[in-house]
Amino acid sequence: MKKRRLTGLLCAFALLCVLALPALGSSGGTTVYLLAANDKFCDLPGDVRPVAVDGTVYIPYSIFDKDITGVDLGVYYGIDQTGDTILNLYSLNGMLTFSLKMGICKDNQDNTMDFWALTRSGIPYVPAAAVCRFFGLNYSFLPTSDRGTLIRISNANASLSDSLFLTSASNGMSIRYNNILQGLAPLATPTPAPVPTPTATPAPEGSKGNIRVYLAVDASTAQEDLTALFPSGVRGLFLFTPDSLARQSALVRQVVARGHSVGLIVSGSLAEAQAQLEEGNRLLSHIARIKTRIVSAPAALTAGLTAGGWSCWQANTTGNTATALLSGLEAKRSVGRLTLPANASIVSRVISQVRSDGYTLRQPLETEL
Repeated sequence: MKKRRLTGLLCAFALLCVLALPALGSSGGTTVYLLAANDKFCDLPGDVRPVAVDGTVYIPYSIFDKDITGVDLGVYYGIDQTGDTILNLYSLNGMLTFSLKMGICKDNQDNTMDFWALTRSGIPYVPAAAVCRFFGLNYSFLPTSDRGTLIRISNANASLSDSLFLTSASNGMSIRYNNILQGLAPLATPTPAPVPTPTATPAPEGSKGNIRVYLAVDASTAQEDLTALFPSGVRGLFLFTPDSLARQSALVRQVVARGHSVGLIVSGSLAEAQAQLEEGNRLLSHIARIKTRIVSAPAALTAGLTAGGWSCWQANTTGNTATALLSGLEAKRSVGRLTLPANASIVSRVISQVRSDGYTLRQPLETEL
């Protein structure tokens, strides 16, 4: 009987020892994550690495900076830190806008996503699997027994499969893993920003808060960065003629980086307009890695362009001065659409007055035109 009892105690002790051992690929209970893009390890500045929060792996936004990683994943970014920090990730097929302060994420159709970004040491991190799924990238979670866990983000340009990459990169992975262990210190777990609960009260009937206002800017001849005139959280539509895109390339990139919409101005016959749109999107793809379906065209072309899948922007308040534009807006009862000239004074005054009057400002999106 004593022998059986002793055997049972030894088994229990052995089980406790096993449970007390650290998890595979970890040190002191902290999993070490390494990061790779296509066929290269990503050694990001500041020793920035993926983190896991509540079972979700987050990756630093800088993995999408091809100048840092040397890998073009086809997804690009822009950050606006005027007020709420806004991180935009975009590709030819869509955009995600992360509000770091509000703890929300929306796509380019203004849909609220069920994931959000977080910050760690002031650096934005995004949920790896969700972002990869949105942009059509491959997300691989590859734990090992002695070299940590590899997070690999890849697209069609990757030459190696996950298994071949792990084999070929075994030595480099071990070196990185051991270097991390040597300098590993307790790290604070980042906390996701809370998702706010809307508490807005509906505006009284007949008030300006019930009137939706959409702002566009004819930026083809702009001489300065007009995006700087838009306060944090206010986004408009920037319109360009296809032949102005090359000389306005810096402004186009700034528009995209700050999450504004982009549209093309065309004219002529329907066939000529369609050719202009094709050329405009070719240039947009080259300049800012985006395409648009928003077009500003003469009324005679809108039916044909709409039938072809384009979203047509048509202002319903006209004028070349802030006074004329705001006066026309006063007569609107449900929707106001204003196209502002590329004049900093007019853009600034209209935005300021519209906000002061309590109108509901909305971003012009393809789904709302």
